[in-house]
Amino acid sequence: MACPKPVVAAVDGPAVGMGAEFATQCDVRIASERARFGWNFVQRGLVPDTGAGSFLLPRLIGPSAALRLLLSGELIGADEALRLGFVTAVVPAEDLAAAADAEARRYLAASPFAVRRVKALVYAGLARPVDEHLRETAALLEECFRSDDHREGVAAFLERRSAHFSGG
Repeated sequence: MACPKPVVAAVDGPAVGMGAEFATQCDVRIASERARFGWNFVQRGLVPDTGAGSFLLPRLIGPSAALRLLLSGELIGADEALRLGFVTAVVPAEDLAAAADAEARRYLAASPFAVRRVKALVYAGLARPVDEHLRETAALLEECFRSDDHREGVAAFLERRSAHFSGG
């Protein structure tokens, strides 16, 4: 979560226990048809060890669906993970690397300056009151207005061309 850049998971096979926790910590998850996910900590007398299952998972798929998985330790397949919104796509195993690469490339056209701030806002917003979140949003928006990337984004729009962001 703390990585300032988007993190895309490509899951091919079982992501159980720590593997499920690592996948949960990624910003976007793409699975092959043979991927399976399971937070089986209760079957070992444990709670989710990184906190991702108990903090992020309920926010990603809702508390009821998260509790069902966390309390049972049940393994779910890729299609169920897609239905729950845990993964964004399910692809054949031979297409997984290309699909994850294509997903990551989607973010390359965006301003790195803005991407870092959007990601930070989203994750921080999970744990703070809305009024505090709106104040932080306004502060980061002001930073963006003063950034080289914003100037380039506006110029590119006006000149009807692709932007070439510097990240500053």
